Amino acid sequence: MQAEMDEGRVTSAIWDAVVAGASLKDIHGIPSETMDGLYAHAYDFYSNGQLAQAEAFFRFLCIYDFYNPEYIVGLAAVCQLKEEYQKAVDLYAMAFAVGKNDYRPVFYAGQCQMMMRNMPLARECFGLVCESSSDADLRTKAKAYLDAIGAEDIKDKAPGAKEAA
Repeated sequence: MQAEMDEGRVTSAIWDAVVAGASLKDIHGIPSETMDGLYAHAYDFYSNGQLAQAEAFFRFLCIYDFYNPEYIVGLAAVCQLKEEYQKAVDLYAMAFAVGKNDYRPVFYAGQCQMMMRNMPLARECFGLVCESSSDADLRTKAKAYLDAIGAEDIKDKAPGAKEAA
């Protein structure tokens, strides 16, 4: 009987924490220093091309603290290097939603759109960065991509699409 009451209290406390927006990191009391250390390992794996290990670490970080956009960007970057571009774009969109005014994920999503040969969406991403980012260097890079893509033209057509005569 006592065990059932204790279990009920724990369940209720976890439910209240989740409803209040707590992360698993908060619920389990994992210190920020530990998360920072895990991020450093994930980044080292990423930098050294050990993508499977980097993905595992970034995935863990995302699960335990979904409110940190750096973890989501890290996982997206791994997907981008693995040429899983649509997955990367989806993760970058989540990172942008969580990070609010950080336009790096939008820029990286634009790169992925280019790799998928979706030039209209790539242009949209780079244009948004140029219009809205407060980071001058990022705006300069986005402008360079926009210049390289150029205006809408025949290159925007899907591979194998035939031009109307």
